[in-house]
Amino acid sequence: AALPNLLVNGSTGIAVGMATNIPPHNLVECVQALKHLLRHPDASVADLIRFIPGPDLPTGGKIVGLEGIADAYASGRGSFKIRASARIEQTSPRRKGIVITELPYMIGPERIMDQVSTLVRNKKITGIADMKDLTDLTHGLRLVIEIRNGINPEVLLEQLYKATKLEDSFGINMVALVEGQPQTLSLRDALVVYADHRLDVTLRRTRFQYKKAADRLHLVRGLLLAILDIDDVIAIIRGSDDATSARAALMDAFDLDEIQANHILDLQLRRLTKFSRIDLEKERDELERRLTDLSQIIDNDDQLRALVARELDEVAATHGTPRRTV
Repeated sequence: AALPNLLVNGSTGIAVGMATNIPPHNLVECVQALKHLLRHPDASVADLIRFIPGPDLPTGGKIVGLEGIADAYASGRGSFKIRASARIEQTSPRRKGIVITELPYMIGPERIMDQVSTLVRNKKITGIADMKDLTDLTHGLRLVIEIRNGINPEVLLEQLYKATKLEDSFGINMVALVEGQPQTLSLRDALVVYADHRLDVTLRRTRFQYKKAADRLHLVRGLLLAILDIDDVIAIIRGSDDATSARAALMDAFDLDEIQANHILDLQLRRLTKFSRIDLEKERDELERRLTDLSQIIDNDDQLRALVARELDEVAATHGTPRRTV
């Protein structure tokens, strides 16, 4: 549920290229920004940042400073710093320790342990007594760095931020193929392209549903004409030499067109006699209401945008998660 996933969609002519480096974003925030854009097509990047303040990385962590993110959202290129989530705890009766519960995106605990071990071995950092990886499926990531007595844990933590990947930079390069052409997209550009795609897909789907309902309504109206005198219909079919003459006779006797007559001929006689006028009239009324609703979406841009917004809400409700990155 990330912004890149919104961009990658073959049916839109949009694809993420090899040079793309787009951090994951929060699905719920993206949906809120898209809904705002659907209601206010002229919304600026500044308006959209109110809904998407920054990336939301699956590993959590803390983003330090927003200037690089603002640049990336405005121009399509920028960078930001991401820090591990760490706190000072009493890890044993005599010692305090640094407990790391979230790491920067795409950084594993093994890499941090290797870097810290190298720093200690080269005597670039002192004061570390022990280091343990207590990560498990129940409690998640838990990397414990025990500190020798007399060492200030806050100062040591700052040193680790500077010397290891506990603080890392993530470069943003929002390049995508739009209609076959590579483009560097701002936040607004990316959301506009996706919103236009959703509007186009929803409109085409609605037109397809309208045609399908209209075709069915046409057949139902033909059946309603035929069952007014079902005995005559059966007599015409049985008395005709072939399907062509039966079709012509039905069209002439009941004022049907060729499609309606063919539908009646394709039905088995036992099915034709089982049709209930009440059921057919109910289906006809439902189809007419359905066509009215669909035509309002096709003919009214506001109705179309409202439908897309409702469907986006359903996606967010089904797949959305709380923000993980502070």
